Amino acid sequence: MTANGRRPDEVIATALVRIRRDHQARHLQRRAAQGDPAAASAANAARYRYLDALDGFRTAVSISEVADAIGVDRPRASRLTTELISEGYIERQPAPGDSRYVLVRLTASGREFVAGINERRRESVAQALTGFTAEESRTLAELLTRFVDVWPRNPQ
Repeated sequence: MTANGRRPDEVIATALVRIRRDHQARHLQRRAAQGDPAAASAANAARYRYLDALDGFRTAVSISEVADAIGVDRPRASRLTTELISEGYIERQPAPGDSRYVLVRLTASGREFVAGINERRRESVAQALTGFTAEESRTLAELLTRFVDVWPRNPQ
């Protein structure tokens, strides 16, 4: 039990939900302030997951691979692909040896976009750590890395 009488797993799960909700709320507020009429749409979250996943592959991959990585079906991934191509964030290319298949990859603009999101996220973490000592920050980083490394990838 923690100091407040709750189980550690309960406290951590609640903290993860709070982080996700706070992050999404700030992101959507920023998009709305920029005049994005779709800022409240859940579709935006899938679009950002798509770009982030594609950045993680570092090579051109099939749309099915992206769909699996972000947890959407193939038709949804195809629609996202079309949107992101029209915005210039990704591009298609024929699969080597099989012209029936296409591969997708980030464009330079897409890489810049993902890098910008990652930098803002890193800045947010740095800001949150200002009340921590250097040793506490290192310990949290090590424990969080260990936690993520053992996180179930296919929770039931």
